[in-house]
Amino acid sequence: MMTSEELTRRLSDLAEEFKVAGASAALWHQGTLVRAATGTVNTATGAPVLPNTLFAAGSVTKVFTASLAMTLVDEGLLELDAPVRAYLPGFELAHSERAAAITVRMLLNHSSGLPGDYMPDLAPGDDVLERLMRELTAQPVTGIPGKRWSYSNMGMGTLGRLIEVITGESYDSALSTRILQPLDLNATADSEELLLRSTAVGHTVDPATGNTSPVSRLRAWPENGPAGSRLWLDVDALINFGRIHIDGTAPDGRRLLSPWSLHEMRQPQFDDFWGCFPMYVNYGLGWALVREGEGPVLTHGGANLGMHSTLYVLPKQKAVLAVLTNSTTGFKLYSALCESLLKECFDVPSPAPSYPPEPAVEVDNERFTGDYRSPNGHVSVDVRDGQLRLRLTPAPALTTWDRLNGRTPGDNRALPLVCIDSERRRFSLDLGSPGEFGAVQFYDPDADGRPTLVRVGTLYERTS
Repeated sequence: MMTSEELTRRLSDLAEEFKVAGASAALWHQGTLVRAATGTVNTATGAPVLPNTLFAAGSVTKVFTASLAMTLVDEGLLELDAPVRAYLPGFELAHSERAAAITVRMLLNHSSGLPGDYMPDLAPGDDVLERLMRELTAQPVTGIPGKRWSYSNMGMGTLGRLIEVITGESYDSALSTRILQPLDLNATADSEELLLRSTAVGHTVDPATGNTSPVSRLRAWPENGPAGSRLWLDVDALINFGRIHIDGTAPDGRRLLSPWSLHEMRQPQFDDFWGCFPMYVNYGLGWALVREGEGPVLTHGGANLGMHSTLYVLPKQKAVLAVLTNSTTGFKLYSALCESLLKECFDVPSPAPSYPPEPAVEVDNERFTGDYRSPNGHVSVDVRDGQLRLRLTPAPALTTWDRLNGRTPGDNRALPLVCIDSERRRFSLDLGSPGEFGAVQFYDPDADGRPTLVRVGTLYERTS
């Protein structure tokens, strides 16, 4: 078993290598906990990272939201395959028929077609999710609900509002009374409570100089609370939350999730997950899956302004691994640390998907050309000198996200696109750096054989 001294050494070395201001990590295995902390919560003050320092959970919050929803399922208050409108009668989007088809399960497994990264940055308040539902009425549903995976923060926001209606509490209150308090977690979504505790702030890392500086805002986008914009916690809280996904019980023996709910959350939801989310082989309800089958490996990563987090749960091995960081390079740290620990301690190799442009397959290029749109932005595909090219223009909110994280928005170049599987319309996208390729897949051809959807990370629907 890893010792705290060894974990601290590794964490500190990786923090130095990747210029991470501060980090906290822990590994729990069959009743034994080792933890480590390194660096500072804020380079402007030099205050050290403590064992109880709060970091942003980021999108790991989605597993909290999913778990909260499943407690309602266990109590018979919520049905996974019921339409969202059964609980939110006024639930409406620009595509009314598609909105009517969206079920609770689709919110949990990211197949609803709701916007991925729509971020209106509403004013905070207990009614923020109710106001969000009004904002969504003008937003499209991309594709046919339930058919394909497409990561959706707004799906989680909708689930949060649904939880409010069922429980009669605000989302934050319901999360606290049903998950945080029963587990006695050092965690909060209350900004005033953050002031009373050791709280990490995010940092940007200049890729040219390696200089690290605090971000300009601690938090943003309160409407994304159920998706990951508001929850702060320490590493013990993340470990203890992960432990309930081993057998459904809290450390004091209280059952929070039924065996049926645990099983449902781990079940792969998609027959075809190619190109959906690198490093994951499939998706469950709330959880991403690194490994399916009898010995599943459950995971979820997260990001907030200048912060990165991750959580792994190995139910069969009775193990939980968590890492919290407060720098934009934190994902490099947690990727390296978790990959080595999972392999060494549990013989779990990390999937490493690669999408090289070989062997190349000839196709009718003109069939794939056109403009494709979603709330995440605009994809244009055309042919130049006999070569398919793809240009991705992010929505303004995503450009704002990049700037707040200290990144310069990309130059929006059209990148070469090479078909590697004509039957399933799979392509390799040259990302412009040596050996770096992305996955692109076209779906659902119309009567003329032209695809109506394209996946470039998320789904975009053809408009011309």
